[in-house]
Amino acid sequence: MTIKEIAQLAGVSTMTVSNVMNKKYSKVSKKTVEKVNKIIEETHYIPNLSARTLSAQSSKIVALLVPMVDSNIKGNFFADPYTAQLVGILETNLRQRGYFAMIRSVTNVKETCKFLNSWKIDGAIFILPNFDSQIDELMSKNDIPMVFIDSLHYNPDTLSVNIPDYKGSYLATKYLINNGHKNIAFVSSTLKDNPLLTLRYDGYRDALKENNIELNDNNIIDQPISFEGGIEAGKIISDRKDITAAITTADVVAIGIIDGARLSGLRVPEDLSVIGYDNLTISKYCNPKLTTIDQHIVEKGEKAIDLLFDRIDKINELPNKLTVEVDIVERQSVAKANL
Repeated sequence: MTIKEIAQLAGVSTMTVSNVMNKKYSKVSKKTVEKVNKIIEETHYIPNLSARTLSAQSSKIVALLVPMVDSNIKGNFFADPYTAQLVGILETNLRQRGYFAMIRSVTNVKETCKFLNSWKIDGAIFILPNFDSQIDELMSKNDIPMVFIDSLHYNPDTLSVNIPDYKGSYLATKYLINNGHKNIAFVSSTLKDNPLLTLRYDGYRDALKENNIELNDNNIIDQPISFEGGIEAGKIISDRKDITAAITTADVVAIGIIDGARLSGLRVPEDLSVIGYDNLTISKYCNPKLTTIDQHIVEKGEKAIDLLFDRIDKINELPNKLTVEVDIVERQSVAKANL
């Protein structure tokens, strides 16, 4: 079934059918609107969106891009609970606005530009950008609005939504110190060339310093940001009889630490206190329930959508850089230190 065939059945022009489909009822009588809509319903007509996109100024498509490094390009980025939850929030908000999400993983600027130029895309949101140094090139080669989540790019023209990463780790470390812990591990992947993780490390370091606790480099445990990395960290910590608590840079790592510690004979929180970072849905389902830093991921996603459409609709009322606050959520994975 085509628009032309619907027009023939209704005894009207194809322009009239188009006006009805696009809800331009001022140009069509009520009787004709009802007649055309009835035929569309009875014939189960589905518009060809790609054809309509070619003639429309807006495609109603927003790209959700997840940059990935070469080493994990074969991996499934939805296996990361943070990415999966954030993509779900963004897609829901786009759908509510009548837009479609086109999800793609990319590894470099050339690939990203090729993808963006191959489709008629209204805007793009980058999740976990790990090539901040190339954002200027991305912006110069693409004239669509682009919002970067968790980007610390220096360019004032960059549209971004962030959290105070330093503050989150500071709060987590301070919380453990207030519960009597002094020998606290910091579990993260390598800090090299990762300003976001560096800020989280700085918050940990400064909280120790302010409370006259000497920083022990042996308490910095380098493991991948994954459940498996957390398990390995938990095993390493279990071999260290002096460590009584650990903070992490992701909930999935903290849950892994709990499992790794348990496999090695430690009890959480009786023998080891653990704090996560994210407050993802899974943090409520593990045992014990995870105490964590809440970065308000729903608000984060909503602000990214608001900022993007502020530019798509040329309203330009929101500042280029938005921040979502963090706070601590107390559950069951932290106990007072046995002094």
